[in-house]
Amino acid sequence: MAVPYGQSVAGHGKRALRNEYPSPITVGQDDTVHPTVLHAYWALSVAEPHAREAVRTAESVFDARTIAAQASRRPDWEHIRTAVMTDLLRAKFGRHPDLAAVLLATGDATLVYDEGSYFWGDRGGRGRNWTGRLLELVRSELRARQAGREPSRP
Repeated sequence: MAVPYGQSVAGHGKRALRNEYPSPITVGQDDTVHPTVLHAYWALSVAEPHAREAVRTAESVFDARTIAAQASRRPDWEHIRTAVMTDLLRAKFGRHPDLAAVLLATGDATLVYDEGSYFWGDRGGRGRNWTGRLLELVRSELRARQAGREPSRP
């Protein structure tokens, strides 16, 4: 069963699962706070520190993506972007228990992420749905913690 977005859960609605949902997260060795997962994702994708800061402080996720698109990308980005997104989702739901409750309330449903990207989104069954799959992974890790078992990571 796929879970549609927009239904109310824990006062946030399932839109809280979206990467642009306001949910400040701490990222990196210097504990930089980003306003959304997407701000952090796009900031981490760029090579230059000044561009990274401009992305982090952008007023909207649209602006963050635009700034990142105009900057030089990290040369290894295509190889690490899925791992980076996984860490960002862990940070989001680890820091915000109310949002974790929204994710846990999806039960064992398949999460279909409706997004324009063929990589991150489902795109009517034609996309890879990586965001949905990673949300399911993070959900299972949250459940494991609730059961007293810390998921192991390499």
